[in-house]
Amino acid sequence: IRDLGFRDADFNDLVAFRIHGVTPEFIADIRELGYNNVKSEQLIAMRIHRVTPEYIRELEAAGYSHVPIDKLVAMRIHGIDAAYVKKMNGM
Repeated sequence: IRDLGFRDADFNDLVAFRIHGVTPEFIADIRELGYNNVKSEQLIAMRIHRVTPEYIRELEAAGYSHVPIDKLVAMRIHGIDAAYVKKMNGM
């Protein structure tokens, strides 16, 4: 995790990463989608609320790209998915 740039991650961050499944692979997948400066608490929130790389890709396919992390989490909490976005856009 520190090799991925999380040098300031403390013990609590590392424990939360472990509990919620924030893995180096998850971080790499998120970065591959263009999210390069994601904070540790945002990664944890993404895992807690099931904001996955697949979810992000589906939203991009529905026309929503580069949505800020906090908005992605809020969208997931409120049940907004690609099908909902397509329906609202008349697709």
